[in-house]
Amino acid sequence: MCDLKQFIIALPTLGEGHHEYEMKVDGDFFASRENDEVKEADVTAYVDIDVRHGVYEIGITCQGWISVPCDRCLDPMRLDVDDDYDVTVRYGEDYDESDDTITLPESEVNFDLSPLIADTILLSIPLRHVHPEGECNPEMKEIMKQHSSESEELEEEDI
Repeated sequence: MCDLKQFIIALPTLGEGHHEYEMKVDGDFFASRENDEVKEADVTAYVDIDVRHGVYEIGITCQGWISVPCDRCLDPMRLDVDDDYDVTVRYGEDYDESDDTITLPESEVNFDLSPLIADTILLSIPLRHVHPEGECNPEMKEIMKQHSSESEELEEEDI
C-alpha cells in the first residue's frame, strides 16, 4: 500500500513565502483510497504553497498518465493527465469548505493533500472512456456483437 504520509503538510510550520513540493502518485495511491477504477498510474503532483499572513494559497498541477478500463472492451487504456487545481486554505473556528476555500479548525495542524490530488486526477477522466477506433480487444468486440441486438449495433456504429 501507498504511504500517504508524503501528502500531509503541517501548514502552521511553513514560514511566509513560497514552498514547493513534488509528490508521486501511482496505482497503490488509488488502491489505498479504495478507488478501483484507476488500475495503474504514473502521475507527478507539483504543489506550490504561497503563505501570506496566515492564508495558504495552494496550487496543484498533476501531470502524467493513468490506466482505466475501456468502457467498451474492459481492457486497460491509458489516459494522459495534465490538470490544475487551486484552493485557499485558512484557519478559523470550524471546518468549512466552499468552491475554492477550505477553513480548518485552529486545532488541526496537518493538512492532507491526498483527497485534493486524487480529485484533480479523477476529474480528468472523461465520462466515456474508450479506445480509439480499431484498438479495442477484438475478442470482446466479437462477444459484444453476439449478444447485442440490431439496434445496439447501429448505435455503436454511430459512436
